[in-house]
Amino acid sequence: MPAKKTASSTTVARSFEEAADELEEITRRLEDEPSSLAKLLEDFERGQALLGYCQKTLVSARKRLDMVEAKLQAEVPEETSDDDSDEDSSNIDDVRLF
Repeated sequence: MPAKKTASSTTVARSFEEAADELEEITRRLEDEPSSLAKLLEDFERGQALLGYCQKTLVSARKRLDMVEAKLQAEVPEETSDDDSDEDSSNIDDVRLF
């Protein structure tokens, strides 16, 4: 178990999915299993670190998606004509995506 603490001090998680899974496990443990105050604090601190990692990862992903969307929006006027019917059909396609 000391090796796990050493690894967690340098890297919070290897992936968003692993961090989310561990966060769920800590949450379940905090809700269901009585424990010592020291263990509760350790779990809480680890949960905070995981939550921060997940939030940063999601913010980063959102920024990447915004950049891709902006790039696609910038390319659309160059590829389409100025015809209003084309704009109306692209709006319909946008609605269908959601």
